[in-house]
Amino acid sequence: MVCISCGHEHNEKFCPNCGEKSNVPKITFSSTIQSSFTTITEMDKGFLYNLKNLTLKPKATVEEYLKGKRKRIFNPISFLIIAVTCYLIIESVFKIKSFISNELVATVKNDLSYKIGASGGKIITQYFKYFWVFTVIPLSFLTKLFFRRYNFAEHITINSFILGQVTLIVGSISFIIFRLPLLFNPFIYISLIWYLYRVFHNKNNKMESIIMTFAILLFFVLILFSIITTIGVINLT
Repeated sequence: MVCISCGHEHNEKFCPNCGEKSNVPKITFSSTIQSSFTTITEMDKGFLYNLKNLTLKPKATVEEYLKGKRKRIFNPISFLIIAVTCYLIIESVFKIKSFISNELVATVKNDLSYKIGASGGKIITQYFKYFWVFTVIPLSFLTKLFFRRYNFAEHITINSFILGQVTLIVGSISFIIFRLPLLFNPFIYISLIWYLYRVFHNKNNKMESIIMTFAILLFFVLILFSIITTIGVINLT
């Protein structure tokens, strides 16, 4: 048979020249839906595989992906985007009333810091999906700064796995139970500490790894709220 992609003649299941699968069935509506659903839901590969293995063995899963064993593991950036999307759907279903009283708003509404925070918060809320996905960049900058083991692109990959897992599992469950918004959810940051330590820790110096993990989280939170403040200031001017 002749490979449909590169024209190489062969009798294998996959083309030895380019890797294209032989005898690919014609695309139909049902086959497209089935393929997409299978990629996400199969426990031995895809989205649910990520959820299961990042829960049970996060370090091993991340290291497998970095070493090139990527057949079963769902793409980390796609994983993060889908995780944030799922969280926002859950948040929209379980809507909450503002936990800030009208009396408090009336008291501080003329305060400059309140105006800046409210202005920045409004913009962030409007574009929260993009904001939260892109927080992987400062988080990766910090993990690269403290844990120098990988290059920056690999830190982006690792933290996409971590942030996606924490957002979907911890963020969604704690929101349903406690109605805590993601950005102000302490369980998110506690989980980040746990995952960062599990993935990056040095077995020969556990105390140093703990200290660096807490430092990363502290700087990460400061960066997040600095971004919100900056956006608020720019929006007011």
